[in-house]
Amino acid sequence: MVSMKIQSLAAILEKAAPPIPEPLRDLEQYTTPSELALSIAQHAKLSGLLDESIVVDLGAGTCRLALAALMLGAPKAVAVEADYRLAKLCVEAAETLGLGERLQFITSLVLRDEGPLAPGYNYLVLSNPPFGVWRRGADTEVLLYGLKLKPLRMYAILKASSLDYHRGLALKEGYRLEVLWRRLFPIPASMEHHESRIRRVEVKIVYFQKA
Repeated sequence: MVSMKIQSLAAILEKAAPPIPEPLRDLEQYTTPSELALSIAQHAKLSGLLDESIVVDLGAGTCRLALAALMLGAPKAVAVEADYRLAKLCVEAAETLGLGERLQFITSLVLRDEGPLAPGYNYLVLSNPPFGVWRRGADTEVLLYGLKLKPLRMYAILKASSLDYHRGLALKEGYRLEVLWRRLFPIPASMEHHESRIRRVEVKIVYFQKA
């Protein structure tokens, strides 16, 4: 059940941070629903991880995960996104919400051994990675890079059918994977290959924590 507070904040976030305009198929750009972004950030807060962490939003899109964390009290968030077009939208959204000084946007492609950040900080990683449908292994690359940052915890939205694979991946990296929720992730028709007005994909919201 989504709380009234989360619903209220989600409406504010939805207005400030729009869906990804003209999403790119090869990057599998699907906008994270605002309520889901805030629910993930709230779980991190209730777990005592938000207030003292540097939040890292990997594959940030229009930065809804980063902004949700900031709205709930994270002191700083770093948004990492390969699509340079989205930098302006993220910065404007942060300024609209009065969070501009606490958000840093970095344009960078994330691969398993390549990215703009180094381990050694109090990172809390939040990610809606590609599902790995159009470029096989794209989800693995993002998750491995996130784990190599040695985060306190990493939250991710994963396609349900790939859960067993990702659980094995976590163990190899010295982490355990815990499932929080099952959701139907809405994907509106926004690309040429989309045939339905809206498609709902089963996903699992999980977190990775050191074993």
